[in-house]
This record gives sequence, C-alpha cells and structure tokens, in this order.
Amino acid sequence: MHNAAFRKLGINSVYLAFDILPENLEHAVGSIRHLGIKGINITIPHKQDIMKYLDEISPEAKHTGSINTVKNTEGYLYGHNTDVGGFLKALEVDLGLKNITGSSVLLIGAGGAARAVLSALCIRGVKSIMIFNRSVNKASAVSEYFSARFKNVSIEFYQLSNSEKLKKCLGRSDLLINSSSAGMIGHESLDLPLQYLKENSYVYDLVYNPRETELVKSAGSCGHNASSGLGMLLYQGVESFEVWTGKKAPVDLMMKALIKN
Repeated sequence: MHNAAFRKLGINSVYLAFDILPENLEHAVGSIRHLGIKGINITIPHKQDIMKYLDEISPEAKHTGSINTVKNTEGYLYGHNTDVGGFLKALEVDLGLKNITGSSVLLIGAGGAARAVLSALCIRGVKSIMIFNRSVNKASAVSEYFSARFKNVSIEFYQLSNSEKLKKCLGRSDLLINSSSAGMIGHESLDLPLQYLKENSYVYDLVYNPRETELVKSAGSCGHNASSGLGMLLYQGVESFEVWTGKKAPVDLMMKALIKN
C-alpha cells in the first residue's frame, strides 16, 4: 500500500521489509540514522525495546508503552504509535462505533497490539476492560501498566482458560476485541462461547489474514456487527505515511492495494 501511494504522489521512495534479530536492534536503529532512511514501521518483537534508542516519543506512544512508526529527520528519530489512531478509525468506519465512552470491553490478548488497543480504549473513556490471555502473568503486567496511567478505567485480567469467568464477562461486554494471533492463517482459531455475548455487542478482530476470520463469521451468525482487522491495517498505514511524508495519503488507493495483495 505504501509503494502504491508513493507512485501515485510521485514520491521517489520505496518501502522494503527487513528481518532484524533482537540482538541487532540497536545497530539497526543506528543504520536508520546513518543511511538516511526517512522512516520505518516496526513490529513484534521490537515495539517496546526500540523506544530506548529513539530521541523522542509521541504522547500516544508514551501512553501505549510501544511504538510502531519512526520518522527520521536528519538523524533525529521520533517514535509514534499509529496503531492507536488506526484502531479508533477502524472502529468508526468498519463498525460505525464513533463513541465508546462508558462501554465495557472484553479484550483477548496482552501483547503489543493489545497495548495499542488498551491505550485507545482508555483515551476514549471506556468504563471497564476485561483482559483474557493464555499467560495470566503477561495479562497482569499489562493491566498494572494501564491501571496506573488511567485510574478512571476499571481493568481486570483473567486466564483465557477460565471458561466460567469468560462466559460472565462476555455477558457484560459491549465490545469484544481479539488482539491475539488466534485465527490467523497457520494459527488455531479462537473457540469462544459467543452465545453468552451481550445482545447488540460489537466484535472486532485485529487479524486480517484471512480476510474474514472464524471469529467474525461466528459473531455475524450470532447477529453481532463484526469486522476483521484490514481497516486497522489500512488506517495505521495511512497515518504512518502522513507522518513520514507530510502529505495527505491516497486512502482509497492504499485500500485497493491491500485488497489486491
């Protein structure tokens, strides 16, 4: 989508993918400065570790505790988290959810994507968030981090295998979000008892490959408004593009490029 946008706007740039081992991260960040790379996206497992090598971090990235976008201005590296805005825009466009203030949310997962979602939810003033994760220790750490920063939001955490608690929390949820890799091609699908989900609740699955996940299919068959994560992928990319270039991104073209691939 970025290369399609560069071509459309006549920008002499190219977007490339690099595999960086954790032990080489500091050297890779140095290369961004010395080679004059204008900007990068960064993904797991580096979203938190890279922060200590940057010169400045945006407010939303500080709230989130992770970054996914870096802009290089003559060697000065500024970190952003466009997943936050991308997620909120996707809720608005894909689910019609413009106002989530006061909502109760059930969140599956406690990794880097979950941090962006948690930050977005807390900033928008949800009432409560119930985190379910395979590793309860990881869920506890994420819960503690955000509870300390957003004291007006009730954040609970549970082990995903706690089926009775999961059923009860589904019954309280206005919005169910999957931020884990479950359901992605090559991974097991989530087996959630959606019959317990609160009536008229919404479901958002950050997974976008396959385009329609089993969770989205199941939620739709139960009468819930549901969407997969292609919109979030698009809108975080749109925001990253505009951070790097200072130009308005060709959103429709970028979406066509995503769908094509």
